[in-house]
Amino acid sequence: MEAIDVIRKKSENDMSTDLEQRVNALEHDMADVKQRLVSQHVTTDWRTTVGISKDDPGFEEMIRLGREIRQQDREDDS
Repeated sequence: MEAIDVIRKKSENDMSTDLEQRVNALEHDMADVKQRLVSQHVTTDWRTTVGISKDDPGFEEMIRLGREIRQQDREDDS
């Protein structure tokens, strides 16, 4: 085996080892992230959403259209 081949082989081994170490580190980090997500118990409290649509023109239009539909339903039932 020539000297250049030895150097190439060593370089390939170093890159392989480096890649393995990086993949192992990423796998470890992902496991940590997953564990944190699982351990976070998020409760949805209605108070966190109160007023979220205040002054939202789209929300206001939705309310208006809902009222129109209900009014039309009342008239149709009469």
